[in-house]
Amino acid sequence: MQINSLRPSIFETSYRLFERDLHPELFEPAIVGHIKTSLYSMDFGICDGGHFLRFSSEGETMLEVTGPVGQELSMHGLQQREVFGGSEEISVESSEPFIYHFAGQVDTVDPAVFTRVEMELQIEAKRAFLSHQFPSSNRLFAGPLSLAKVEGTERSLTLHVFHTFPQDLAVLRTQTLFELPEWNS
Repeated sequence: MQINSLRPSIFETSYRLFERDLHPELFEPAIVGHIKTSLYSMDFGICDGGHFLRFSSEGETMLEVTGPVGQELSMHGLQQREVFGGSEEISVESSEPFIYHFAGQVDTVDPAVFTRVEMELQIEAKRAFLSHQFPSSNRLFAGPLSLAKVEGTERSLTLHVFHTFPQDLAVLRTQTLFELPEWNS
Protein backbone atom coordinates (compact mmCIF):
# COMPACT_ATOMS: atom_id res chain seq x y z
CA MET A 1 0.00 0.00 0.00
CA GLN A 2 1.44 3.37 -1.03
CA ILE A 3 1.60 5.98 1.72
CA ASN A 4 1.90 9.57 0.55
CA SER A 5 3.54 11.93 2.96
CA LEU A 6 4.45 15.52 3.51
CA ARG A 7 7.97 14.26 4.18
CA PRO A 8 10.10 13.29 1.17
CA SER A 9 11.38 9.75 0.79
CA ILE A 10 14.51 8.89 2.77
CA PHE A 11 16.14 8.26 -0.63
CA GLU A 12 15.51 11.94 -1.47
CA THR A 13 16.89 13.25 1.83
CA SER A 14 20.32 14.81 2.22
CA TYR A 15 22.72 15.98 4.90
CA ARG A 16 24.50 19.31 4.46
CA LEU A 17 27.02 21.10 6.65
CA PHE A 18 27.72 24.81 6.32
CA GLU A 19 30.46 26.84 7.97
CA ARG A 20 28.13 29.80 8.15
CA ASP A 21 24.54 30.68 8.90
CA LEU A 22 21.84 30.76 6.22
CA HIS A 23 18.78 32.98 6.09
CA PRO A 24 16.02 31.62 8.37
CA GLU A 25 13.47 32.13 5.55
CA LEU A 26 15.02 29.13 3.77
CA PHE A 27 13.49 26.86 6.40
CA GLU A 28 9.86 26.48 7.37
CA PRO A 29 10.10 24.80 10.76
CA ALA A 30 7.04 23.32 12.42
CA ILE A 31 8.69 23.93 15.80
CA VAL A 32 11.96 25.52 17.01
CA GLY A 33 13.90 25.17 20.26
CA HIS A 34 16.76 27.25 21.64
CA ILE A 35 19.57 26.68 24.12
CA LYS A 36 21.93 29.42 25.26
CA THR A 37 24.85 29.24 27.67
CA SER A 38 27.63 31.71 28.40
CA LEU A 39 29.80 29.99 25.74
CA TYR A 40 27.42 28.93 22.95
CA SER A 41 23.93 29.11 21.54
CA MET A 42 21.99 26.52 19.60
CA ASP A 43 18.81 26.73 17.53
CA PHE A 44 17.13 23.53 16.41
CA GLY A 45 14.12 23.36 14.11
CA ILE A 46 12.03 20.43 12.94
CA CYS A 47 10.95 20.82 9.32
CA ASP A 48 8.77 18.61 7.13
CA GLY A 49 11.88 17.27 5.38
CA GLY A 50 14.09 16.88 8.46
CA HIS A 51 15.79 19.51 10.62
CA PHE A 52 18.22 22.37 10.86
CA LEU A 53 20.72 22.82 13.67
CA ARG A 54 22.56 26.11 14.14
CA PHE A 55 25.42 26.20 16.65
CA SER A 56 27.31 29.43 17.41
CA SER A 57 30.20 30.31 19.68
CA GLU A 58 32.43 33.40 19.78
CA GLY A 59 31.16 34.70 16.44
CA GLU A 60 31.62 31.38 14.60
CA THR A 61 28.62 29.42 13.32
CA MET A 62 28.04 25.95 11.89
CA LEU A 63 24.74 24.91 10.35
CA GLU A 64 23.64 21.31 9.87
CA VAL A 65 20.66 20.60 7.62
CA THR A 66 18.84 17.37 6.85
CA GLY A 67 16.18 17.88 4.22
CA PRO A 68 15.06 17.25 0.67
CA VAL A 69 17.82 16.85 -1.91
CA GLY A 70 15.99 19.40 -4.09
CA GLN A 71 15.86 22.07 -1.35
CA GLU A 72 17.71 25.02 -2.80
CA LEU A 73 20.36 26.27 -0.41
CA SER A 74 23.46 28.38 -1.01
CA MET A 75 26.67 26.71 -2.09
CA HIS A 76 28.66 29.41 -0.26
CA GLY A 77 30.06 27.94 2.93
CA LEU A 78 28.93 24.40 2.09
CA GLN A 79 31.48 22.01 3.63
CA GLN A 80 29.82 18.64 3.14
CA ARG A 81 26.85 17.17 1.29
CA GLU A 82 25.69 13.55 1.38
CA VAL A 83 22.48 11.79 0.35
CA PHE A 84 20.98 9.26 2.73
CA GLY A 85 19.94 5.92 1.35
CA GLY A 86 19.04 2.36 2.31
CA SER A 87 21.09 1.42 5.37
CA GLU A 88 23.77 4.00 4.68
CA GLU A 89 25.77 5.56 7.46
CA ILE A 90 27.23 9.04 7.22
CA SER A 91 29.97 10.24 9.53
CA VAL A 92 31.53 13.73 9.48
CA GLU A 93 34.15 15.22 11.79
CA SER A 94 35.63 18.70 11.99
CA SER A 95 37.86 20.48 14.47
CA GLU A 96 37.29 24.05 13.21
CA PRO A 97 35.90 26.37 14.49
CA PHE A 98 35.06 23.89 17.25
CA ILE A 99 34.96 20.11 17.52
CA TYR A 100 32.00 18.72 15.56
CA HIS A 101 30.96 15.14 14.97
CA PHE A 102 27.92 13.95 13.05
CA ALA A 103 26.74 10.37 12.56
CA GLY A 104 23.59 9.44 10.68
CA GLN A 105 22.11 6.02 10.08
CA VAL A 106 19.04 4.91 8.15
CA ASP A 107 17.22 1.81 9.38
CA THR A 108 14.71 0.31 6.96
CA VAL A 109 12.57 -2.38 8.58
CA ASP A 110 9.49 -4.52 7.96
CA PRO A 111 6.03 -3.05 8.75
CA ALA A 112 5.59 -4.76 12.15
CA VAL A 113 8.98 -3.56 13.41
CA PHE A 114 8.35 -0.05 12.06
CA THR A 115 5.02 0.12 13.93
CA ARG A 116 6.70 -0.94 17.18
CA VAL A 117 9.58 1.54 16.76
CA GLU A 118 7.13 4.30 15.94
CA MET A 119 5.14 3.59 19.11
CA GLU A 120 8.33 3.68 21.19
CA LEU A 121 9.34 7.00 19.61
CA GLN A 122 5.89 8.46 20.34
CA ILE A 123 6.44 7.65 24.02
CA GLU A 124 9.96 9.17 23.89
CA ALA A 125 8.55 12.29 22.19
CA LYS A 126 6.77 13.20 25.43
CA ARG A 127 10.15 13.52 27.19
CA ALA A 128 12.12 14.97 24.27
CA PHE A 129 13.64 18.44 24.06
CA LEU A 130 11.54 18.98 20.94
CA SER A 131 9.14 16.81 18.97
CA HIS A 132 6.54 17.14 16.24
CA GLN A 133 4.23 14.69 14.51
CA PHE A 134 3.19 15.76 11.03
CA PRO A 135 -0.28 14.96 9.72
CA SER A 136 -0.84 11.63 8.06
CA SER A 137 -2.15 11.35 4.56
CA ASN A 138 -3.58 7.92 5.41
CA ARG A 139 -5.94 7.36 8.35
CA LEU A 140 -4.43 3.93 9.04
CA PHE A 141 -0.88 5.20 9.60
CA ALA A 142 0.61 7.84 11.85
CA GLY A 143 2.22 10.82 10.17
CA PRO A 144 5.98 11.33 10.11
CA LEU A 145 7.42 11.92 13.58
CA SER A 146 10.57 13.85 14.51
CA LEU A 147 12.08 14.24 17.93
CA ALA A 148 15.30 15.55 19.45
CA LYS A 149 16.91 14.66 22.77
CA VAL A 150 19.62 16.94 24.17
CA GLU A 151 22.49 16.38 26.59
CA GLY A 152 24.78 19.25 27.41
CA THR A 153 27.30 20.92 29.63
CA GLU A 154 28.86 24.37 29.55
CA ARG A 155 31.43 23.16 26.97
CA SER A 156 29.58 20.48 24.99
CA LEU A 157 26.25 19.68 23.44
CA THR A 158 24.95 16.39 22.05
CA LEU A 159 21.73 16.00 20.09
CA HIS A 160 20.09 12.67 19.30
CA VAL A 161 17.51 13.14 16.54
CA PHE A 162 15.01 10.67 15.12
CA HIS A 163 12.90 11.16 11.97
CA THR A 164 10.40 8.54 10.78
CA PHE A 165 9.66 8.00 7.10
CA PRO A 166 6.43 5.96 7.05
CA GLN A 167 6.30 5.70 3.26
CA ASP A 168 9.72 3.97 3.29
CA LEU A 169 9.28 2.11 6.61
CA ALA A 170 12.50 3.83 7.65
CA VAL A 171 13.92 5.72 10.62
CA LEU A 172 16.75 8.21 10.29
CA ARG A 173 18.82 8.39 13.48
CA THR A 174 21.40 11.14 13.85
CA GLN A 175 23.78 12.13 16.59
CA THR A 176 25.56 15.47 16.60
CA LEU A 177 28.25 16.47 19.07
CA PHE A 178 29.74 19.94 19.55
CA GLU A 179 32.66 20.46 21.93
CA LEU A 180 34.42 23.68 22.83
CA PRO A 181 38.13 23.24 23.57
CA GLU A 182 39.46 24.67 26.82
CA TRP A 183 41.24 27.48 24.97
CA ASN A 184 37.88 28.60 23.53
CA SER A 185 36.46 30.71 26.35
